[in-house]
Amino acid sequence: MSRSPRNTANDDPLLHLAGAMGAQQRTGKASDMILEQESQGQQELVNSEVLPTKIQTDDGQKILEEAGVKFLGVVEGDEVFQRVELPEGWEKKATEHSMWSDLVDKKGRVRASIFYKAAFYDRSSHMSLSRRFSTRKDYDRQEKDGVAVSNVMDGDSVVFTTEPIQLPDDEKQHYDIGRQADAMAQAWLDENHPDWRSAGAYWE
Repeated sequence: MSRSPRNTANDDPLLHLAGAMGAQQRTGKASDMILEQESQGQQELVNSEVLPTKIQTDDGQKILEEAGVKFLGVVEGDEVFQRVELPEGWEKKATEHSMWSDLVDKKGRVRASIFYKAAFYDRSSHMSLSRRFSTRKDYDRQEKDGVAVSNVMDGDSVVFTTEPIQLPDDEKQHYDIGRQADAMAQAWLDENHPDWRSAGAYWE
């Protein structure tokens, strides 16, 4: 049987009471039991052989199947997750936030972001696929130099930067000018990588 996270919604209530009492003794806050449960849930997820059943990206399952992910059906008794077989070198990695993890391919690129709230009273999970290319406003340049700049990103790497647009003193105009910079970055992507809006494009 493949591994899947424990369904905390089915736990004995006495188990949660004991967990709250233990957290009270360790940290002084019974509510810390929930944080501990979410952290444990994250570790169970990244070490499991499942992905969320709910995929929020259009054609998300088809895109992952084309990348080599095999979907093997919903976990019996737990509709939140479905069993999968990942391609060689793919893995799930925890982020610094206990409710978010990444699905990473063999080249270390984030292919999807996974949300999992393991708290017994509101347990849920979903994931969204990542695009290879994206745009990102450069807020450091805005703060430091007073200009609007947008970067084209390949994962976490900058591959193109727009020409800076000087920001006026009137801060009410900053949002619109920032959108202009982002539109310039998107125009560059449209010209150089016309299918960049698809989560299934340009990975190979």
